Amino acid sequence: MQVIPRRADTATTAPLSLLQRRMWHLCTAYPGTASPIVAVTNRIAGPLDVPAFTAAVAAVCDRHDALRTVFALGDDGPVQVIAPPGGTETELVELGGAADGERRALELVGQLTGALLDLDGGQLVRSVLIRLADDDHVWCFTVHHLLADGESAMVIAREVAALYRGAALPDPPIGYADFASWQLAEAAGGDDLAYWAGQLSGVPVLELPCDLPRPPVKSTRADQVDLHLDAVHADAVDRLARAQRATPYMVLLTALLTVLARRSGQDDVCVGTPVSGRLLVETEDAVGLFGNMIALRADLSGAPTFAQLLARVRAVTIAGLGRQSVPFGQVVAAVDPPRDPSRTQVFQVIFALHTQTAGPAEPGLDWRPFGSSAPQILHDLVLDSWRGPSGLDLTLRYDTGLFRPETAAAMAEQFATVLRAMAADADQPVFPVVTGG
Repeated sequence: MQVIPRRADTATTAPLSLLQRRMWHLCTAYPGTASPIVAVTNRIAGPLDVPAFTAAVAAVCDRHDALRTVFALGDDGPVQVIAPPGGTETELVELGGAADGERRALELVGQLTGALLDLDGGQLVRSVLIRLADDDHVWCFTVHHLLADGESAMVIAREVAALYRGAALPDPPIGYADFASWQLAEAAGGDDLAYWAGQLSGVPVLELPCDLPRPPVKSTRADQVDLHLDAVHADAVDRLARAQRATPYMVLLTALLTVLARRSGQDDVCVGTPVSGRLLVETEDAVGLFGNMIALRADLSGAPTFAQLLARVRAVTIAGLGRQSVPFGQVVAAVDPPRDPSRTQVFQVIFALHTQTAGPAEPGLDWRPFGSSAPQILHDLVLDSWRGPSGLDLTLRYDTGLFRPETAAAMAEQFATVLRAMAADADQPVFPVVTGG
């Protein structure tokens, strides 16, 4: 049974959802060099029917109002403006025959995924198809994070592939404007918001030692460090999780909290983590910003062992996930932490464990991810992890206005070291006892 009602079909404007309002604040409160962008970047090997492919991309944009939306600034702030179907075209870039075609394609994808987009009526969705050869193409589809999230990227890729092969798709159950209006109407306090207000009351700022003086205003200057843990170590993480009635995510978060606590000397540490936010069946195949953030505050006091800390992390994670429907902007307003333009509020570090997914399965075509890097961040650190057949891939993005590359590399290696130590003996203390000579 549909819970979210549809708006009138003639409506061409909509309010921002509560999730979008928080993202708008993050996009406009700090001077940045790039916009947060969600991207689908695939290399497609095989005989591609270009007109059919571009028609499929256009049809997906027609299906989802979020992909036809821009923003306008009025007296009461920004509103969504939804364009009619039929306005999305895929740009074709010819690099076939170029000796450095792949390098140039990588550069172009990097530019697209790291572009600075104009939120006041500017183009927020772009589709580019790069031809390297008759049977070798790169497709880069970019959309501002205000209009889509990571789950949306998978919906877009899946539907483009389905329409390309001629499949019929049912109409989306809702548009994002429907969700935005519903969320505003349903917004309330309640027990879940009260939980977050109590859980995060007095949350301390994470004071990591920095290489450079913290600037008075936070920026998005960033770079990244990549690390790979082989399948042997990844399997050890899985075994530890099972033995402790936890999940691999909880084990990885415990390792990160250990690193942050050891470096800061704090035993009260809060880390943000993204959640899908798609709790209603109507949102499962919709495109839009449904993803939310939750703040997980860990207590490292009392000289816990890894196993004891993992149990605490398990409890706080389960409690937080059970209350993930509260928009994070509401949480921030309820907690009302001190405003400091040099830091993000509530937490300064983000952690995420992503599920690796293959490209759409198409007869005669091989879809594979095509490398792109968009390291811009608003937080001090962002640790992304992916679990695949070959092990764990880790990317630590860091604010280059605070940390030097060697410090970021040392933090990434410290995380890996702690993870190995946890898997080897979970009864070790989180804070090793130092004895004098």
